[in-house]
Amino acid sequence: ALREFLAGAGWGEASRRRFLTDASARAYEIVRKQGHAPRVLMDSPPLVLGPPLRGGRSYAEIVHTARNLTAFIAIGKALAEAGVSVPEIYADDLEQGFALLEHLGSGRFLDDGGRPVADRYVAAAELLAFMHRRRWPQEIEVRPGVRHVVPPFDRDAMMTEAELLVDWYVPAMSGAPASERLRDGFRRAWGALIDRLEGSEKTLVLRDFHSPNILWRGDRAGHDRLGILDYQDALIGPSAYDVASLAMDARVTVPEAIEQDTLDAYVAARRARGPFGESEFHEAYAIMAAQRNSKILGIFVRLDRRDGKPAYLRHLPRIRAYLRRALAHPALAGLRAFYEEHGILQERMP
Repeated sequence: ALREFLAGAGWGEASRRRFLTDASARAYEIVRKQGHAPRVLMDSPPLVLGPPLRGGRSYAEIVHTARNLTAFIAIGKALAEAGVSVPEIYADDLEQGFALLEHLGSGRFLDDGGRPVADRYVAAAELLAFMHRRRWPQEIEVRPGVRHVVPPFDRDAMMTEAELLVDWYVPAMSGAPASERLRDGFRRAWGALIDRLEGSEKTLVLRDFHSPNILWRGDRAGHDRLGILDYQDALIGPSAYDVASLAMDARVTVPEAIEQDTLDAYVAARRARGPFGESEFHEAYAIMAAQRNSKILGIFVRLDRRDGKPAYLRHLPRIRAYLRRALAHPALAGLRAFYEEHGILQERMP
């Protein structure tokens, strides 16, 4: 089917080399054709929803995971129209989930040793500030008769993501399923924090805005230096979420000094264009950082236990350290006490 798709796009004679898979079911290839720049072939099969979790809905439905290629095309269109550098789409097959994409380059967002580069994190924070000053459409037309509605990052989604910690991480660390007492306390603590986000600024949240999904293009200028990937799961939610995703990068240890530089750059860029509620932002940042890192602890254990991908376990100490940073904010004192009471922040491996 991929060969037929490429042939229909005029690239039937191209050479193909698989080069990347990720935590999802997506796969990617580099395709090359004489006389042309290389392109990327993306195979993004329709999402398998999985069993019902709550109210007859699966986990993917509750947290609004993109179900097909339509979301990728729609969000990419909105980002491109706003001046964000995303891959141009040369051909697509919505039914099968195939797309032939522009190759944005291979410049790493990290340095050659895989370490964070402060100036690049600052540039990415400034891009987020640019994006967060814009009003984003909540419904995007992909083509006549095909539209994508950008879901909200609602209470159910936030809570269900955070509960991955008690669903997967707690049992792996304790050797027993989480008790109902622990679950009830967890929901109460998180319910109070989600309440505090009610009035926070909302914008387009790309959801995985961190180093694996950012290409550095040092020969470009301004925001074009950053090529953005993997945005199909975008939601409308608190603007602080993507800043937390960037500054507490799940795949690389970001020193506190670079985290602070990143936050300072974002705040400065926002304040330069008008009034900005800095204290409200920092509280929302801490809450979103705690939510995201709680979720990731659960996801990385799930990738090991359910999906047979143990390599993700090596990231657990970093994620716990990030979680401690987030929980240091006074607004999260109750959650910090709960996590400490139940040993969630202890350094141990499953």
